[in-house]
Amino acid sequence: MRTPLVTRLVATSLAFLFLGFAFKSWHIVLLAMPPLLFLALGSLSPPAEPVLAIARAVSRDRLQAGGLVDVELVVRNERESLDLVEILDVLPSEFALEAGTNHAVVGLGPGESFSLAYTVRPAVKGDYRIGPVRARSLDVLGLGAEDATVALETRVVVAPILEDMRRAHFAPRRTRPWFGQIPSKRPGPGTEFWAVRDYQSGDEVRRINWKAMARLNRPLTNEYEGDRSGDVVIVLDARRESFVGTTTNNPVEHGVRAALGIADHVLSTRNRVGLVVERNVLDRVPSAFGRKQLYRILDSLVHVRAGGEWPFSSVAWILSRYYPTDALVVLISPLSDRTALDAVEALAVRGHEVVIVSPSPLDIERDLSRPTDAADLAYRILKTERDNLLLQLRRVAQVVDWDPATPLALALRRMRTSTRPA
Repeated sequence: MRTPLVTRLVATSLAFLFLGFAFKSWHIVLLAMPPLLFLALGSLSPPAEPVLAIARAVSRDRLQAGGLVDVELVVRNERESLDLVEILDVLPSEFALEAGTNHAVVGLGPGESFSLAYTVRPAVKGDYRIGPVRARSLDVLGLGAEDATVALETRVVVAPILEDMRRAHFAPRRTRPWFGQIPSKRPGPGTEFWAVRDYQSGDEVRRINWKAMARLNRPLTNEYEGDRSGDVVIVLDARRESFVGTTTNNPVEHGVRAALGIADHVLSTRNRVGLVVERNVLDRVPSAFGRKQLYRILDSLVHVRAGGEWPFSSVAWILSRYYPTDALVVLISPLSDRTALDAVEALAVRGHEVVIVSPSPLDIERDLSRPTDAADLAYRILKTERDNLLLQLRRVAQVVDWDPATPLALALRRMRTSTRPA
């Protein structure tokens, strides 16, 4: 393959020849000879084809968005000498180069090695591949080039940032028969005192109330408030119309962060969690307990990108078909259209308790735009419309209007939930 320098030299020679014949001057015609001689010399030593052995090592292949990854690339020449070889380790567009370089131009003799070391910072969650490695061998005059691609890829999984939800008060109101950490307002296994009753055969000795027995002269047993668990289904709105802002600052990315934080908090309190994602396809993760379920949800959220035009009515169909009717539904959506009101009303009619966590697209746009009088007026008008929609939704659901610039736990602390018997 010829480099752009060859084209420029040929064009220069033709220009001098044209001018020489146009002005009938042999002096100008002679000026066309040096570029041609230069091209002739370059054709005598064509570039060698690069045959390289490449190894790549990364400091870690799983991290949170915003973390650092150290990459080391070792390149070894397997054949003849390469006078000049250009090496590029291809990076995803979401990776920012923090230190070092992923590009170099060196000379490599037979069997010689060269290493590249650099540090990258992924800005957005996702399942990425570093690579392939592209190499271009040039001749000594820079006229010819031979390209080669080494299909070496390294997988790096970037998880969304996990919200600190330890101070959030968030739990399903309706409990299930399984043991958990939610007081169920019924006697059963638990830690909170409920009442005292007469001793029954088979009661545990540690539950006997010795003081009451000594006072009333009959055996009595302590009853405790049963701790149960509940079901939570997280519905994430990642449709195309929900994307407002930049790659790193948009309602979909903030919604992913909120979904992961809520799932971690609910699972840590021994409740079941399921997930439904509206994007190009309707993704769902069946309800389950434990740490493995958090990893399943995390794996689903890592691949979320804005897309698709699913109607909100499809959520009610999915929930009625695959999830318990008495589950707490947490809808995470910027509420970009008014169809959310109909969807939430439909869920309430089916018996679901609904909590809406809405990353405000107006606050995101305001942070990204330049402050002007017109922008301020538009913000106030749109804010009034959004407040009216939230007011209507609050009649059938609990609504958290969340500014993504603030911690989610702070917004959820304004919401209070109480339990009732299963």
